[in-house]
Amino acid sequence: AVDVMGRCLEAVRVWMGVNRLRLNPDKTEWLWMLPPKDCVDRPVLALGGENLPPAVQARNLGVLLDPQLKLEHHLTAVARRTFAQVRLVHQLRPYLDRESLLTVTHALVTSRLD
Repeated sequence: AVDVMGRCLEAVRVWMGVNRLRLNPDKTEWLWMLPPKDCVDRPVLALGGENLPPAVQARNLGVLLDPQLKLEHHLTAVARRTFAQVRLVHQLRPYLDRESLLTVTHALVTSRLD
């Protein structure tokens, strides 16, 4: 499986080179998704001569994924950002009426949950 992934990654790198693009090894993340009992050692992929160990978590389309797909990191991050928005709305209390505060709160919080 690791060999197949390595060949696929190399094919992507070559394709990107042909199309005048560059795959940045410093920003490339990948996850090794196996149950913890099956994961004896963590494989390393090579990209253009640089080793890429599997990440603890990786972001894909705005979602933080971990190897067990528990989404704990993602939910923690969403909750942190949402509560930060609520704190900002709290600072607006002296300047807005109740209905305006509810509208602002609804807009900010739901935008973080979508």
